[in-house]
Amino acid sequence: MGGDRIEDLAERVRILREKAAREGVEVPGDVLEYIAERHGVPQTLKSALVQVMVLAARKGVPIDLGLTRRALGDFTTVEEQPQPPVAPVAAPPSVEAPHPDPTPEEAVPVEASFDFDVDFGEDEPAAVPQAEPSQPTLDLAPSPTAAPTPSRPTIGPPATVYFSPVRTSGKKSLVTRAGQLLDRAGLSSAVEEDDLVAIKLHFGEQGNTGFVQPIFLREVVSRVKAAGGKPFLTDSNTLYRGQRSNAVDHIACAIHNGFSYATVEAPLVIADGLDGRDAEDVPVPGTHFDSVRIGAAAVHADAMVVVTHVKGHEATGFGGALKNVGMGFGCRSAKQRMHADFSPEPSAEKCTACGRCVKWCPVDAMTIGPDRVARVDSELCYGCGECVAACAYGAISIEWKTTPEAIQEKIVEHAMGALADKDGKVVYLSFVMNVSPDCDCWHFSDAAVVPDIGVLASTDIVAIEQAAYDLVTQARGLPGTRGEGMHEGSDKFTRITGIDGTRAITYAEEMGLGTRVYTLERVE
Repeated sequence: MGGDRIEDLAERVRILREKAAREGVEVPGDVLEYIAERHGVPQTLKSALVQVMVLAARKGVPIDLGLTRRALGDFTTVEEQPQPPVAPVAAPPSVEAPHPDPTPEEAVPVEASFDFDVDFGEDEPAAVPQAEPSQPTLDLAPSPTAAPTPSRPTIGPPATVYFSPVRTSGKKSLVTRAGQLLDRAGLSSAVEEDDLVAIKLHFGEQGNTGFVQPIFLREVVSRVKAAGGKPFLTDSNTLYRGQRSNAVDHIACAIHNGFSYATVEAPLVIADGLDGRDAEDVPVPGTHFDSVRIGAAAVHADAMVVVTHVKGHEATGFGGALKNVGMGFGCRSAKQRMHADFSPEPSAEKCTACGRCVKWCPVDAMTIGPDRVARVDSELCYGCGECVAACAYGAISIEWKTTPEAIQEKIVEHAMGALADKDGKVVYLSFVMNVSPDCDCWHFSDAAVVPDIGVLASTDIVAIEQAAYDLVTQARGLPGTRGEGMHEGSDKFTRITGIDGTRAITYAEEMGLGTRVYTLERVE
């Protein structure tokens, strides 16, 4: 099983060698041994190898030990290149907030197609040297000399992003200041009397500590009630069969992590229902989809507050508000469509002929053959992924095959569906704190790669994404973490994950969800 730790080093190397052979990629033996020494769970081994492959493909170079260390976050042996000076994040009202250009090697787009293996079993994070953290210097004053970046066209006036730093000069709680940010961003305008208000968050897997803590959600709930709304905490079920793939386990996991009515004073509603099937088709003018399936609770909610933990992500490079809304509100079958161009192949060994996939298939493409194995009519099947969500026996495997650019664009198109018909009814609150290098879907949290920065609020999802990305880029990487040695101005997310996570932001702007041009207004 994917979560069982393998103690034998030779067996770990064998698993890696077989994975490399299946991908048709030549990987030196010292690289295989290096990865095997750091990881002990099969899926984690494969995921680490994929990360190396992606970086090698992006840079157009062969895999070697130096590149491997870089891809997996060991920067102590990589010579740092001088970084260009970084401009301040904030900008005067008529000027675009600068986003430091990536270095030439970071600017190469990711085009590799790869099988993305995710492990949610037991494993131990690699040991890293401990050192005293250094604080970044964040210049948040407006820059009179800043000029718009040519590659980022101005679309209308700049959006306002409100920012409250972790440090306080007035001895005021960050919890209270987070609530004040919502008010400044216009919560009272977004929420009307008796509105059903979906508070979108990530409840975290058991063992993870990176998610936004319940004390902040209690404050959000309080502000929504004060505005006249009826709040509920929500997320949709996961595609992978972990702690949150159905509503019963999902709510139990949320309560385990501190999200109960007693702690947040609001009920928990799983957006796509008991088994991930309670969803609505929403038309979108997308490149990949003309409609997307969104959790019904999100579609029927009158307003939203989107609470996001800013972090890295092993498949998309960056996890922010767009991923929180798009992937987070997509039902289970929608998540399959985002992760891969899906073509089901039922397993004869695992199929029990229960007929569940037949009942769930929206186009009657599934049947049970005379051999008591599910069959797929390829002429009818359009890859919706409902059969994956339906199968309780793993007979129709989840597919992770995609490109980083494609999955980011698909996430944006699902975000468009989730936000449809909610103009002026959504406020975003993003926590640029505990910026971990990995998704909160893992059963652990690695060390934050930059110091805690603060909290952002806006009514523009694109602007708040760009502001969060810029703040992390401007910070200095922390010693003893996967951000070690990264200077101000270096793209932390791309350097750590090997994936340029900005495609979602630029695509969202192209699709009219908002603007990357913003001013940062500090709120104490």
